[in-house]
Amino acid sequence: MKFEKTVKFAILALAALLSAGAFIVPKKRIEEKQERYIPFAERHRQKHYKISPYDSLIRAWSDSASLDWRFVSAIVYHESHFRHDAVSRRGAIGLMQMMPSTAAHYGADSLLDASQNVMAGTRYIKDLYRSYGKVAADETERKKLTLAAYNAGGGRVEDLINYTRYRGKDPSYWDNIVSVIPEMRADSILTLDTVKLGKFNGKETIEFVEGVMARYHKFKRIAP
Repeated sequence: MKFEKTVKFAILALAALLSAGAFIVPKKRIEEKQERYIPFAERHRQKHYKISPYDSLIRAWSDSASLDWRFVSAIVYHESHFRHDAVSRRGAIGLMQMMPSTAAHYGADSLLDASQNVMAGTRYIKDLYRSYGKVAADETERKKLTLAAYNAGGGRVEDLINYTRYRGKDPSYWDNIVSVIPEMRADSILTLDTVKLGKFNGKETIEFVEGVMARYHKFKRIAP
């Protein structure tokens, strides 16, 4: 009889503990740990990494031109490695390696001044970007054509587009243009009316487009 009472008491006690939630403590502890870790994960995701000392400046001028500042930063990286006083043998100056004649068109007269340089550069990129809106297949291809023009000049890119069409390929894709560039190194190109500026080596331009796009994708990962 005493044993039966003991068993009955134990069963009732166990039922009371279960109803009170005494055995879900481990789950609560797990949830508490998750709550501690989630804020850390959120902070880690939201952390913005600095690309260069000119991030704020590049952001401001890029925003004013409706451009992705990381795209512009990738151009600056390849042009000058963020050196505001860089001067090339061809006479290009500053962060974005602007030619004085081009920069003057956008109101910049002191290209060693970082703000003026980036202002002129972003406005120039915006104009180039607009000009390929109806040519490029999508936004990525539009960026590639813009980069090609920034490096080789708009007239040269017009030649590339026209010659690619002449060869029966679609110039809305940069890879199709790249595929015909070797042909533009031959003397025979000089006899074509579709090509206005003559022969074109193109290796530097191809490397520039590929390099900037790769850097742009990297900057997008580290500076979301």
